[in-house]
Amino acid sequence: MNRLLLALPMVALAGAALAQERPIQITIAPGKSGEMCIPLNTGDTLAWHFKASPAADFNLHQHVGEQVLAPVQRPAATEDRAEHTADRRNDWCLMWTAPAGQRVTVAGTWSVRKAGTR
Repeated sequence: MNRLLLALPMVALAGAALAQERPIQITIAPGKSGEMCIPLNTGDTLAWHFKASPAADFNLHQHVGEQVLAPVQRPAATEDRAEHTADRRNDWCLMWTAPAGQRVTVAGTWSVRKAGTR
């Protein structure tokens, strides 16, 4: 599995945190998964937009102890645009799984809006 843990620099303008878009660019081998994990604090909102070719199973998940909690699941997604507000401080992971026999390319963007900002 490809896994990236991304540290987010704080970007401030007049005391307010800005949501800066970051790129998603992943190629996933047939039958394998690729994920990007982003540290979020409680109340932070993760936004994403991606296109996958061909379609791939997508989810947003976090690991809590031995459990994997996936509040967002999109089977056979070719595109998605959504956001999710973290209910706990944790690493939250955007994950795509390629179908057996097909390499998948995922391209898009993600951003984090810090809790208490618009």
